[in-house]
Order: sequence, then structure tokens, then C-alpha cells
Amino acid sequence: MVNNWARITVTTSQEASEAVANCLFELGATGVEFEDSSASTVNLIAYYPLDDRVGARMQRLRDFLAELPTWGIQSEPATIDLKPVKSEDWEEAWKAAFPPMRVGNRILITPTWSDTPHKETDAVIQLDPGMAFGTGHHPTTRLSLELLEDSVESLYHVADIGSGSGILTVAAVKLGAQQVDAIELDPSAIPVASANFKINGIESRVRLTQGDGLKSVEGKYHLIIGNILTKVILPIIPYCAPRLHHAGAVIFSGILDTELAQVESVLEAHQFRCIEVVRETEDNITWVGVKAILQSAAAL
Repeated sequence: MVNNWARITVTTSQEASEAVANCLFELGATGVEFEDSSASTVNLIAYYPLDDRVGARMQRLRDFLAELPTWGIQSEPATIDLKPVKSEDWEEAWKAAFPPMRVGNRILITPTWSDTPHKETDAVIQLDPGMAFGTGHHPTTRLSLELLEDSVESLYHVADIGSGSGILTVAAVKLGAQQVDAIELDPSAIPVASANFKINGIESRVRLTQGDGLKSVEGKYHLIIGNILTKVILPIIPYCAPRLHHAGAVIFSGILDTELAQVESVLEAHQFRCIEVVRETEDNITWVGVKAILQSAAAL
């Protein structure tokens, strides 16, 4: 039995945070916690058994951070901190960091260990925060869920691009969607999403695909959603209109307030009109979520 753990904190850029989180999971992290430290940097906290593999993990992290600029991803300040913690301290700190949380009027996100009272009308999402990022505790996920709550109708077919932990897919089904295509480029996230779909009992209404966005699936949708970075959203937008039903809509989050005008401009250039914009500020960073509908539907 492991009695002690290594708490590794990586401080890096917002731009590099998702890639670094993936690396931490690939190194066997039991969980990754995000803490925004400034407008441009974020702390990623991960836990590992305190054993003779810690040194090798630290070196692989250093190598990974040094390699990111060659992929066009700036990782500065790219610092790594290591602290030992006792097992019981880690377990309690981890659970305390992920209490049950309500989003909007109906959505209740609860960790798998919590038996949280809820209403019959609640859309209850069970997640194990130790399994993947995408637990609802980041503003971009909350904004996505807020927009999703009022957008899903029964019999809807939905595409979730960059599904990650699968939280938006679970929410869409719990809110009434008939079928969801969950599409994720990172192969390491596929088993995590699959496990979350099983925990929530929605496997029969989800098609989980490892691939590159809408190019990986066929068919038309009533709603396309994506909680991803702006630089990933922009090249996806041109593919959306042909893949939507007549009154279809898109929901995108992961957008910085300073990037909103660019996203709106590209949406308008590809047959969309923005009908709702939501914002949330945390640690002096303002994140934005947008909902847009096809211009043909807006004209009705």
C-alpha cells in the first residue's frame, strides 16, 4: 500500500495547459487539478506514488515542456515543483477540491463517491475527478453547460467535438438528446470518456469516436458543441453549417474575451448568427461561451 504521494505542480501557459495535462495523465497521474495563477499562466497539480519512478517522471516532464515550442505551443514559465504528501492528506484534499456542484437550473455534477440529494428533474452527472480533466470546475465547462441546458430537446442528435472526459456528452443525454457523437482526438481520453458514459448509464445513446472533429463522423446534427481552444474552434467552423439540420445551432466555449470578436466574425462569414454570449471571470481571466444559429433559421 502506498503511504505517501508526490505532489507535482507544473506552472505553464494557458495555451499549453491541455497538452501538459495530457502528459501528466500519460505519466500515470491519479488526477490533475487546474488552478489559474494569472491571466496567462495556470498551475496543474498531479499526484503520483512517492517511489523510485518520480525522478524519471520529472525528467520526462522537463523534456516534454522543452519540446512544446517545436510544436508551436509556448509553455513559459514551464516550472515544475515537487512536494511529498501523506496519503490521508492527499485523499481528503482531493475530495475537498471536488464537491458536488450545480450549474444552471437542472444540472448537478457529483463525484462518484458522493450520494448527493437531488430533485427528480435534475440532470445528474456522475464523474470521478481523478480520471480526467473536464469535471465542471473550470469556467469554460460551466459556460458550455449553461448554454447546453436551454438548447437540447428530445430526439436531438448532437456532436461533441473534443469530448475529453465526456461531461458535455453526458449532460446532453441527461437533458434529453437521443444520440450523441462524442469525438476526441487524444486516444488516451477515450477510455476515460467510455468509463464515464458507463457510470452514467448512457452507453446506448453515445457513439464514441477517436478522430479529428466532424471529419471523423457522418450524418447531420441538431446541435454541435465544443469546449476547446479558439485556435481549434476557428478551423472547425467552416465544416459546421453543412452538417446541421435547418434550424441547427453551435455552442463553443474555451474562448477568451479578447478573442470573441474574431470568433463572431468567422461564424458570421460561414452562415451563422450569434444569439447568446455568456461570460465568467475567474482569477482576472474572462472566458466566453457563444451560441449561434444558422442564418436561414434566424430569418424565420
